[in-house]
Amino acid sequence: GMFNHGAGWFVDDFEVSTDCLPPAGYCTAKTNSQGCTPQIYSTGYPSPSAPLAFRIRANQVLNNKPGLLLYGFASAATPFQGGFLCITPPIQRISVANSAGNPPPADCSGQYVYDFNDRIRAGTDPALVPGEGVYAQYWSRDPQAVFGTGLSAGLSFVICT
Repeated sequence: GMFNHGAGWFVDDFEVSTDCLPPAGYCTAKTNSQGCTPQIYSTGYPSPSAPLAFRIRANQVLNNKPGLLLYGFASAATPFQGGFLCITPPIQRISVANSAGNPPPADCSGQYVYDFNDRIRAGTDPALVPGEGVYAQYWSRDPQAVFGTGLSAGLSFVICT
């Protein structure tokens, strides 16, 4: 397991020396058509040199629906599609994923997972360097909701070395 202890992270009893700050939630999620509030959270830490994944996750989302991770470099709380857009444009989009979960009918068993360290290491976005603050949010399909979409709250983090 992993927990924060002072200035370092302990990962399965090995301390990882890092300048990382723990990611923090902000902004407000949009309640979905099944009455659930999507939860965004993460495991690991964001670093180009980290041996481990930095997974940004959302649960309590609709099952079997496409969704994608949005990110940018400033926070916001702008009314958007019946909820809030938690990122200031310009906004980058990461490929669509399916939430999986239980077979139909609709419930809140879906989840999204994306290893953001893959994006950092790929180098496709030259802005993703140590010291940069990143703001992320999941957008998803919710056909019965206002605007037909779901939105998680935001997750802010600083890329560490």
